[in-house]
Amino acid sequence: MDEHFVQGVVGGVLNRHKGRTLDKNRIQTLMVEIAANIDVANHYTNVKGLAKDNPLSIEMWKGYTPNKVEEQELSKEYLDYWTCDHCGKNTHEIDYDYLGNGTNHLQCELKLELEGEQDGVSKK
Repeated sequence: MDEHFVQGVVGGVLNRHKGRTLDKNRIQTLMVEIAANIDVANHYTNVKGLAKDNPLSIEMWKGYTPNKVEEQELSKEYLDYWTCDHCGKNTHEIDYDYLGNGTNHLQCELKLELEGEQDGVSKK
């Protein structure tokens, strides 16, 4: 909730009570009304909630679910393609920055290169 929104809520409450004299009881009433309005508004503007609770979410309009794809939903051909040749693990959820040659893990490629250098064989 930003500052301008809160100022709008406070301004709206003060406009409803303008022209009235302010005493201790009136100030207490205004404070309670402002707090209640901000609390109610917070329920409608809470952007940290789940996307399914937001009526303008992409899930509602396009049927898109942003969750990670479960492995059992993926085809065997797809998983076989995205498999590291060195360790045999799937690489379909690995960022491209962490992939080595083809679909291999960068870490596996580097380990293999370091082992080759220790054996006296250089790939340069």
